[in-house]
Amino acid sequence: MVRKKGVLLNVDYIVRNGQTYARLEIKGRRASALYYKYDPYFYAYAPPEAQKEIEGTVARAKDGELASPKKVEPVTKMLNGEKKGMLKICCKAPRDVPLLEDKIEFACYEYSIPFGRRFLMDFGLVPLSIIKYEREGRFIKKFLGSDGSGGNLLRGLSFDIETYNPEGASRESKDPALMISYATDDDSGVLTYKDIPGKEFVHSLDGEKEMVEGFCSLLEEKDVDVLMAYNSTNFDLPYLLERAKRNKIELPLGRDGSSYRKAKKGLINPLKIRGRIHVDLYPSVRFFGFTGMIQSGDYTLKNVYSAITGKKKKMVERSDIWKMWDSGELEELSDYSLADAVCTHEVGKHILPIQMELSEITRLPLFDVAYSSSGQLVESLLMSEAIKKDILIPPKPSGSAVNARAKNPIKGAYVKLPEPGIYENIVVFDFRGLYPSIICSYNIDPDRLDREGESFESPTGARFLKEPVGLIPEVLERLIDRRAKIKKRLNGVEKGSVAYNRAYARSYALKILANSFYGYLGYARSRWYNRNCAESVTSWGRQHIKELEKKAEGAGFRVLYMDTDSVFLLLGNRTKEDALAFLEGVNAELPEKMELELEDFYSRGVFVSKKHQKESTGAKKKYAMLAEDGSIKIKGFELVRRDWSAVARDTQRRVLEAILKEGSRQKAVEIVKSVIEELKKGKMPMERVSIYTQLKKDPKNYDIKSPELSAAQKAMERGKKIGRGSILSYVITQKGKSISDKAELAEFAENYDPQYYIDNQVLPSVMKILKELGYDEYELKHGGKQKGLGDWF
Repeated sequence: MVRKKGVLLNVDYIVRNGQTYARLEIKGRRASALYYKYDPYFYAYAPPEAQKEIEGTVARAKDGELASPKKVEPVTKMLNGEKKGMLKICCKAPRDVPLLEDKIEFACYEYSIPFGRRFLMDFGLVPLSIIKYEREGRFIKKFLGSDGSGGNLLRGLSFDIETYNPEGASRESKDPALMISYATDDDSGVLTYKDIPGKEFVHSLDGEKEMVEGFCSLLEEKDVDVLMAYNSTNFDLPYLLERAKRNKIELPLGRDGSSYRKAKKGLINPLKIRGRIHVDLYPSVRFFGFTGMIQSGDYTLKNVYSAITGKKKKMVERSDIWKMWDSGELEELSDYSLADAVCTHEVGKHILPIQMELSEITRLPLFDVAYSSSGQLVESLLMSEAIKKDILIPPKPSGSAVNARAKNPIKGAYVKLPEPGIYENIVVFDFRGLYPSIICSYNIDPDRLDREGESFESPTGARFLKEPVGLIPEVLERLIDRRAKIKKRLNGVEKGSVAYNRAYARSYALKILANSFYGYLGYARSRWYNRNCAESVTSWGRQHIKELEKKAEGAGFRVLYMDTDSVFLLLGNRTKEDALAFLEGVNAELPEKMELELEDFYSRGVFVSKKHQKESTGAKKKYAMLAEDGSIKIKGFELVRRDWSAVARDTQRRVLEAILKEGSRQKAVEIVKSVIEELKKGKMPMERVSIYTQLKKDPKNYDIKSPELSAAQKAMERGKKIGRGSILSYVITQKGKSISDKAELAEFAENYDPQYYIDNQVLPSVMKILKELGYDEYELKHGGKQKGLGDWF
């Protein structure tokens, strides 16, 4: 036997001659697949005398194959906070597990855990860590521990393709791929099959066939571990596979010479490549947009790249790509193609370190992390920690249980809406991680609920044992403490250094996880769902925020707005020192794990209105404020929504800046009038009136016809391939009666409807702001107040 070590990339399994082997993808000097003999299993909550009965269980698969237990043995596990005798049922193959579970009449546990995940958790293996092991041939005989993180040893490559598109939409069965660009940390280039003099980064090959083959060879040559692209699941990889078929060649993307296979993961079906980790950055960017890390109006590569780096991406008119190819404008086209890969790689370098940290913390392979929700990440972490403590992992809920939970939502947070208007001298305080700190402070855990002993009683009446600490608060507190230590270390590290970036990535990964625990407790599909726990978290949250409101008013502050974990106070004649003294007093009375923090002081803020029946009140989470350092904080406006055009978002941003920074209502009005005039004259660039969206299901499965669906269906009639998950950019044109009739994908749109964009995009984005300044729509559109009947007499 020899001792080796390498970076653990992924684990799945194979079955040979009735024996299951874990297959580990490991990257040492070179990548290889190694095997470990291991049986899948699950548990039955059954008495010892049931062992023989279970040993004799036989189930039949759909293909006629019979399944029976390989071994049954008694074990002790923790169930509902108590030690229980169980029977462990070992099987010959993973597919036997659900077959036998269905036949056994006793309550069963841990039968729905994927084999690869089970193997990682049982052996305490951490994805992307450097594992040490003894091997004999291709078989691992023993694991010898870890040598720390190995994510920084992996080689990443980003790519993008350009395709011929004379019909506007490229047809993969007819239109060839023209260029494949790539970028790594130290190299970039473009593969194509036309000569482009003067462009040293261009590698000119004999034809499309040779270009596709050259790309696959490049992956092998550069020994790529992580393959990144933007929307590659829906476009780049399927397009390349079809072009390979048309050229009668294979597409050997994987280290074993295979192309890819589809994996089921929520809304999309990510594509898995053997021996490499395929990360489609588009769903990753959406995930980080949801967490607030990426502030982009839409999730196009151009805007995401700009939001992350502050730089502009080189662009060409996509509908002109085929013309540029035919007319020989190849220098500009190759520059654009290269920029696609380089920008994708820069986005990846921003996101991937955080995903790698999430992978190591949750024990979930990087491929799975790239397509997981925050709840799935929390679940993976809890499963790993439960196994360490011999706690049985709760089963997935049935479909009927999920439906019942979803129909009965949990009461949310306390909100005090603001009076709409413009305010000055605002201070904002918020509880640091309110819900996580409540879970830890009051030991909120399903296994600590309503048991005998000294307890915390929530405002709902639910009681939680004070000791011992439950699994959920224990794991959560560890995350919070780790993040606090990292944040302290960050203060002494040079910003932008390797050490800083690594620490920041870990800190942000811990923040994502800690902030997701409450949502997971109340998530209908959660294994650890508990209504009493989730309701207790929000009820304690409401109690603490209401107590804060009373204290603030008692201290002489006017409470402008409250929402969930934050309070907005008007200083009035109070000073900043008064506000900070108030903060100190509140913290002295809070439970140890809870803390109120100063967010910032703001010189001016705009809070807009929302109609509730006959009254007009402030809108929840819809405001903009100017901080003392000159930055603007925006919540709830179309600027941070993706379903509005750039012209609407930009106009709103400029209006807010005019009001908040310059205090000029006149300038704000002139901005809107200028945009309206430009729209009326038809001078607005098409990309600024394009609206972006993503289809959540196949276009054929929608019952209601919407503008984006209408645009998609017209494009499909032209031969464009569109399916669930496709990203669409559409324009409301002048041709048609209804808005849906007028909708066309941007690449097919020849004009835009000025009145639609004035009435349905620009004015709605600014009117709630300008209304607080005394303006109405008529005045903005026509330059004066609308006359009433009395004005004519």
